[in-house]
Amino acid sequence: MELYKLPHTLKPNGLTKFAFSLILTALSLPLLANKQDQTLVLIGGALTTCSSFSPQNCRLNSAPSGKKQNNYQLNKMAISAIAERWPTANNDAKSATVKSLTILMANYSQIMNKSELLWAWRDLDQQQLNQLVDQEYNFVLDMLEQPVLDASGQRLKEQVDSAKNSERAANDILAFIEGASKVSNATPQLLAITASSRDPYETADFYEGLLSFEGVSQAWLPLTPALAKAISRNECSQLNQYREQLMGLYNREVIYPDRTAAEQALCEKGSANLVTILATSTGLMFNGGDQSLTRQVMFDEQGNEYPWTEVLRSRPIIIGTSAGTAVQSGGKNTAGQVAMISNGTSLAALREGAFAFNAPSERCLESCPDNLGPDSLTYQALGGLGTFNYGILDTHFSERNRTARLATLLSKTGQNHGFGVDETTALVVVKANKTELMTVVGKHGVVHIQTKGQQQKYNYSYWPSGTVIDITKQGFSLSSRTKQAAKAGADMPALPPQIFQNILNDAKLRSLTQAMCLSKSSQSQGQHDEFNLSLSAQDSTEYVRVNSHQNGCAINELELMITASQ
Repeated sequence: MELYKLPHTLKPNGLTKFAFSLILTALSLPLLANKQDQTLVLIGGALTTCSSFSPQNCRLNSAPSGKKQNNYQLNKMAISAIAERWPTANNDAKSATVKSLTILMANYSQIMNKSELLWAWRDLDQQQLNQLVDQEYNFVLDMLEQPVLDASGQRLKEQVDSAKNSERAANDILAFIEGASKVSNATPQLLAITASSRDPYETADFYEGLLSFEGVSQAWLPLTPALAKAISRNECSQLNQYREQLMGLYNREVIYPDRTAAEQALCEKGSANLVTILATSTGLMFNGGDQSLTRQVMFDEQGNEYPWTEVLRSRPIIIGTSAGTAVQSGGKNTAGQVAMISNGTSLAALREGAFAFNAPSERCLESCPDNLGPDSLTYQALGGLGTFNYGILDTHFSERNRTARLATLLSKTGQNHGFGVDETTALVVVKANKTELMTVVGKHGVVHIQTKGQQQKYNYSYWPSGTVIDITKQGFSLSSRTKQAAKAGADMPALPPQIFQNILNDAKLRSLTQAMCLSKSSQSQGQHDEFNLSLSAQDSTEYVRVNSHQNGCAINELELMITASQ
């Protein structure tokens, strides 16, 4: 008897079926009946999905009809509104912007997409455009944006068709989500929360479409930073002002009137109604963007939980992608408070260290340098939602080479474990009937970093798609079922005795460790600017070929050491 049925194009491959069978093993009827029972699907970002807005993600010539772009237009009414409502006290910037837009309007009065508008502006005065701060830049674009309407004058929505995805691994993750939802509830309901986006109304169409599975009801939940503040204060008439103050978002009631009306209606029904809606849902999906924005729908300005935060935390299924995954870090474990990473690169982390901030005020909790820049490693000391308290989560991991930034944050916060999820990949955590396990679904893998009690020394592990991880009091290890199902090793020569340069660029560190795994090499070295990285096999190191894909070799506990040149 099949426990769930999927459209043919969304049926999981062998690895996904194997991973899903683990849930069936861990769960038994009544399913997810206990408060602690939960499935987390933590995606590392880049969930490549076919939609009318993203035809490049569709199989050849198969994009669905629907909204294809945002529209912008230069006209006197919009330029006058920009002059009247300028969001900062910088009158010079206002005057220069109004002058530029007025000149552009003479030659560009037609509807344009964002790229066309910005190229025209750059051609006129790139310096003036570049001098705008983010708040001013976003304000101007919001005010120039026009509704996208169909032939009948209705708002045209972005349409999603996952069955036509060009990336099979994305379908594997979606199939897993669909199957897990149906195991958890006979009539499942999934809610999408898009608070990570600066414009959560724009992304609502996509996430509703993404979660449109047969036999699963889905809806966008208008839980935005503006809604959270307004509903908690009984100030629903101030929603528009809160959008501007908290989200730097303007004119949305013109562009997405149906979405802002839904937000207004939800606000006016009060917090108790919001709690009820969440309590009757099977699962939640948190989108990508900025995890600090999403945290604002969970905690107030004093850092206190909202009345609905515990209900958010306790849903049977929690799905996150990118920022929506990072915000799940939190709670406490034996090492103390689990922090939430918020920004930074590996190089900046190695050079500067990590800096704690207090959300949502963004007040630095320590002596932050004056030159703290956009690449600096920052984190929220009190963590995020806290559905994941095993350690600190990071995303877009191997592709953006974030190993050193996560390792630096572990050393700073005293946490012992970090988990970096690659793109188009999901770390799945199953907690059921006092059983806890992890598995990996999707295209690449998950990096596990463990501190060793010595500065700049860590254990580096890599879990490819299909890997099963046992969770014990001692930590995290490759399960016996993963080892027993291992494929024959590849016939690769040992790595040459050389230092691999620019090791912190792109996914070079993943490539190097995979080469070590396939060739069963015991030593390798890399260098990037003034930093040296050494990778060494130790007594606990294991190499297990889980699948035949490019990054399919599991690694258990390579010693990673990072040092600066003298």
